Amino acid sequence: MRYFGMSDRGLIRKTNQDSYIIAANEAGDVFAMLCDGIGGNLGGDVASHTAIAYFSEVFADNQGFEDARQAKQWLQEHMKICNEHIWKLGRRNPKYQGMGTTFCGVLMLKSCFLTVNIGDSRAYKESDDGQFQQMTVDHTLVADMLLHGEITQKEAMTSPRKNVLTNALGVWQNVRCDIETHTEPIRKILLCSDGLHGYVKESVIRKTVLDDAMDPSLKVRRLIKAALAAGGFDNVTVILIDMKGETLQ
Repeated sequence: MRYFGMSDRGLIRKTNQDSYIIAANEAGDVFAMLCDGIGGNLGGDVASHTAIAYFSEVFADNQGFEDARQAKQWLQEHMKICNEHIWKLGRRNPKYQGMGTTFCGVLMLKSCFLTVNIGDSRAYKESDDGQFQQMTVDHTLVADMLLHGEITQKEAMTSPRKNVLTNALGVWQNVRCDIETHTEPIRKILLCSDGLHGYVKESVIRKTVLDDAMDPSLKVRRLIKAALAAGGFDNVTVILIDMKGETLQ
């Protein structure tokens, strides 16, 4: 397994509210996580960093999982704790009120992968047959409208409300978390904030990820560069995991 992550402030924003980490526990499980903060310069930064710091600590102390069901329960339990922690921080400090963050991650066990998603950061995969697909569903107003047939795919791409979140970590006292188990063969996994997928065409992302001639670190740098070339309007964070040489047991 090879992996690489990188974050950039972009060309417009004064601060970088994205946070990420690729962590391992004592059992050798790997948890790649990416957060995109919301709620102003101070609040968004605090929320995303708080979420990453919390999961880094509790995952490092984890002794491993018996199966995917136990891993899912662990994710659900700690996501609730983390959500409440960020929510209380916002309630106690007026300058942090309303802060929150997206959370997108992939927990890699020896037998399977689990994706976890809150908000509109995304996970993509290259499957064993070379197909490139989005693994997560955006928690946005536009995604809901698209799901219910209220707008077309073309309209969704240009909608001024495409960044309106319907779910985020720490904004409300309760949070909805999508957790999916994957046992299918996967070659590569891409995690990214909307600073990439919101401005760079999926065809460009796909072409870069599927190019086996490039090292993961170069692919990540190419994607960051593409986001900056598209205007650099937002913070952008990218994690790429290449499963070459790894098989599920």
